[in-house]
Amino acid sequence: MLLRLVVGLRSNLKEFVKDALWSMTLRFKYPSYIGYLALFVLAAGIEGDFDTKSYYPRLRKLLNEPIATGTYPDFSNMCQLWQGLERWANEEKSGELGVFTCRIIGNHRHIGLPLAQTLLSEKERRSLPCIFADANLDSIAPPKQEEVSALVSKHGRNHLLPRTLQLLKETNSNTNDVRQALLEIIIDELRDWDGYIEDSSSEIGRVYGSLSLCCHIDRVAGCVNFTLRCRTKREFPEDALSLKLENNQSFSCEEYSDGWSSPITTVNDQRLDASSLDWAQGVQMRSPDSKWCFRLPASLIRIFIDGNSEGLSGLVEVRQLPVQRQFYLAAHEDCLELLTEWGKSSCQGFEKLVIAHGLPNRWHFFRGRLACSDEPIKYTYPVMSFPNILRLELVGGIRVSRGNKFFKFAPPKLVLQGNNGSIQILCNDIPLDCDDNGIYELPLDSLELLIKAKRGEDTVRSASISLVDDISWQFKEINYRADRFGDRLTNSNDPCGITGTLVTDFDCPNFNFNTLLPIQGKQRVIFIGRKTGQISSSIPEDWTPVWIISKGRRSQVFFCGGNLTESEPISETCKDRKRLKEWKKLLWGERKTVYLPTQPDLRSLWKRFEKEAERV
Repeated sequence: MLLRLVVGLRSNLKEFVKDALWSMTLRFKYPSYIGYLALFVLAAGIEGDFDTKSYYPRLRKLLNEPIATGTYPDFSNMCQLWQGLERWANEEKSGELGVFTCRIIGNHRHIGLPLAQTLLSEKERRSLPCIFADANLDSIAPPKQEEVSALVSKHGRNHLLPRTLQLLKETNSNTNDVRQALLEIIIDELRDWDGYIEDSSSEIGRVYGSLSLCCHIDRVAGCVNFTLRCRTKREFPEDALSLKLENNQSFSCEEYSDGWSSPITTVNDQRLDASSLDWAQGVQMRSPDSKWCFRLPASLIRIFIDGNSEGLSGLVEVRQLPVQRQFYLAAHEDCLELLTEWGKSSCQGFEKLVIAHGLPNRWHFFRGRLACSDEPIKYTYPVMSFPNILRLELVGGIRVSRGNKFFKFAPPKLVLQGNNGSIQILCNDIPLDCDDNGIYELPLDSLELLIKAKRGEDTVRSASISLVDDISWQFKEINYRADRFGDRLTNSNDPCGITGTLVTDFDCPNFNFNTLLPIQGKQRVIFIGRKTGQISSSIPEDWTPVWIISKGRRSQVFFCGGNLTESEPISETCKDRKRLKEWKKLLWGERKTVYLPTQPDLRSLWKRFEKEAERV
């Protein structure tokens, strides 16, 4: 009724849009034009004998008007309201109520906008996590678009509407725009899925994650070492996570960082040799209570890139062919003919590496400096496809709340998925450059960041981020205060107290490494840095220590560095011969008289320091 009033009483929609835009400036809790746009979306969802991209006949049917050709006057001005909704939801509200994408179907913006809002019903959206789980889809590294389409169509028969299933299977060129928009929505939902689905038989639900191969290669020795890690968007259990293969072999892992686990280990605390698994058939591991499920998809080709982008050392597996960066391939011998032909015609610097030890039987290892094309190999092996959907992805950081609101001291990093080299990234209209791993560092000179991905003059993707310096205390009264032992304070006038992270009337002492170390009596402490010859018996002022060695009958090693990737040893000429000699003696000469860290990653890092000292 409201829509008929708007359209019928006015000769065109200019006044309507003008009034709606004016209402935006009043700063109501919700923009008043949302109701108008909802009615236009309602028209787009009208069922009947309509063409897929037909809109005006649906609108006229909703208004109970006679069939007519043409559009309403100035209907195209409605685009300003959709853009206003996107700014309000994503920038002003920072995604707290949800992220709205001003998505368009086809070349007709004014009708493509309402049509794009009706491609999936709310019930269908809620069912997508179950479909993703049944289809073994990885939310962190989705497969190519057509593979997603086939799997969702197959496993969504009992969840999706007939029109949606038909559109996924459609090959008619007249519906390409609509189908592409639908697939983009599904893949966006897949990437946003945290792996959790509700379980009707249990209150705790289930969490689905992925298994990824990791690799260290020694080209001099001609060997590779494969490990296996879990990856999830959910929080790992505080204790070690127990896992079992289908043959009931038991393994475990712990949280590492940024959604990654430590390398999976056996019951004897030995790292699982991932080359012993059947990569061609895939692997599935579950926790004993079946709450956690991790999957390594079957594939005859495994793709690896430098793990620095994930905060891991060595190489890490990815599910799609990387764009404009070096990569490695582990391939079954059944793929060799087509893979070798593709490497010669479509790659730069493609070579087979001589690996004598560490690969599964009948597998081979390759390196490529740059992939120029994914044709025609992607049709036989879909994993060898370039990402074909452009997406701005925020990685890491600490969120303040729902949406894209982060603490300024822990901002996210930006990754552009599906870039073919023609896209430029701007933040607040300032061009950004990415590093060798495809990561964009965001500037922190503003608390409001508007990111745009532009192809020429056109903005093809955008995102907004809010950075917060601090958060205000939300409670007017403090109902509980504890002393330093955790006991409740009964004297409300006592100035000292603790409430959560709020500590009052307390002077923090200067930081002292020794307060964190189990060092007894007068044990001597030695600090070791990253660079050759960096050794000191007192806290150094001009370099940052990575290791602390507590001297005794058997010295003990403690890690005090930050990120492991930023704690690797650096070979550098040391002019102080005395200090260099002490450094080598401690790391190499006394290597058999020290207790090493128990954590495998730290132990491996210390061994690399020993190797560096051996070369001196």
